[in-house]
Amino acid sequence: MSAWPNNGVPPTPDGAGEAPTAGPMQSGGGIVPFGSQDDEKGGRDSVPLPLVLLTCAVGGALASSTMSLAAPILVGYGLSAAHARGGMRLTALGTGISLASALALGLPIGVAQGVGSVIACLAGLIVALVCLRGRLTPGAGCLVVAALFAAHIGADSAFALMNGTTLSQTMAELIEFYRDAFTEASPTSSAQVQTVSAVAGILWPTAYVVVSSGEFLAALAGAHLALRRVKPERSWEGIAGYDLPLWIVVALVVAIAGLAVALTVPTSPQPVLMVSANLAMALRIAFAVQGAAVVAWLLRGRDLGAFARFLVWAAALYLEVQFVVLTVVGVVDVWANFRHLQRGAAPDGTAAQDKKPGQTG
Repeated sequence: MSAWPNNGVPPTPDGAGEAPTAGPMQSGGGIVPFGSQDDEKGGRDSVPLPLVLLTCAVGGALASSTMSLAAPILVGYGLSAAHARGGMRLTALGTGISLASALALGLPIGVAQGVGSVIACLAGLIVALVCLRGRLTPGAGCLVVAALFAAHIGADSAFALMNGTTLSQTMAELIEFYRDAFTEASPTSSAQVQTVSAVAGILWPTAYVVVSSGEFLAALAGAHLALRRVKPERSWEGIAGYDLPLWIVVALVVAIAGLAVALTVPTSPQPVLMVSANLAMALRIAFAVQGAAVVAWLLRGRDLGAFARFLVWAAALYLEVQFVVLTVVGVVDVWANFRHLQRGAAPDGTAAQDKKPGQTG
């Protein structure tokens, strides 16, 4: 028999405790495996805190400048990284910094400029939160654009009322000013100028849709850049899976019906034509993106060089501008389903194409 107690094992030195019973995976202690840090507390892939706050501040400052479209990119990036690093508390701090920068530089220019800067920063916040929750479906994107549109046009309408006029009257006077200026500069093109000014008098709200869409896409780009680093599973999967929900198609049918009534019934109110025409133009943007998604799906997996892909996209853009080809393809894809996407009702009763972003079936 061994001279050592405990079956031949040397005795435990005085003062030494017992060995831990749990291994490295024990909750609350042990060695953390490489790459498993909680990104809510700043893991190895999190953005440094000074860079997060600086990005939010610069984004807010740019919102009141001529480079205002870059503001949602930086704010979306900064707030996405802030949420991934410190949750809602750091997100709120980043939001406050961006709004303070926007107001500090925007208000001296004018109250309208300051409010517009705030809306641009809020675009980055909204898109970042929607992306972080994994709910950026095409339908949700359309709703975000609609919310930004309502904010911009509502703010300008309020400022017009404060000045004793209306936004429609202000835009009519602006269009008339440019019409007279162009007519005076080129009297031979008076008929064309009159036609363009008449169309502009109806479609001027579409300019707000374009601005809102630009802010949304800019914020989406910034959020995607951040999430691709800190939360890859929540980043945007690409345009090839973009698929509009059916309620967008219903809205298009309503817009077309309104245009038909406004153009065929002489006694129809003028607002019917304006609302229907601008709704149709706004939906054209959404369906053009769906047509671009079909092009991206066709290019996926094909052995094409960068220059060849550039030529394809340049041709698609040209055909859209000249002949509305991408929009038509997007509308037809709703029924033809060129990409064989999973559509219809899901088991929980929701629309399949709005179940998750970038679903490709």
